[in-house]
Amino acid sequence: MDNPIPLASNYFVAPQIAVADLLQLKALGFESIINNRPDHEVDDQPLSIELEKAAAELGLEYVHNPVDLKTLSESEVDAQVAALVGEKKTLAFCRTGTRSSVLWVLLNTAQGANYNDLKTLVAGKGFDLSRCEPAMQPLIK
Repeated sequence: MDNPIPLASNYFVAPQIAVADLLQLKALGFESIINNRPDHEVDDQPLSIELEKAAAELGLEYVHNPVDLKTLSESEVDAQVAALVGEKKTLAFCRTGTRSSVLWVLLNTAQGANYNDLKTLVAGKGFDLSRCEPAMQPLIK
């Protein structure tokens, strides 16, 4: 597992995780996992149900909020907001961490944060959101 990248004090992003990574994530203090990757993008990725079962066995909250940038809508942003209720240390992941970063930017923009500042912060963490701009623009508040 790659090291989770903090975008905020309690929101971290990472590329695809495996079931075996959940024990390490719990040891790192994570309390909640958000899977932003649709099942079956590639043959060798773990299915959401497998991750959910393993997370439950470890006492971790788990949410599957799959994102396809071609159809990104307010509903995915709202689901991410709902999954972040409370101050739990949360890991959001997808294939590379980009879609999880997109959702973080959009949910913070909806709460009044400056879009360009957030995009710059995320870029500084290694996530280039320029290819995501067409999907994000209609949702920027």
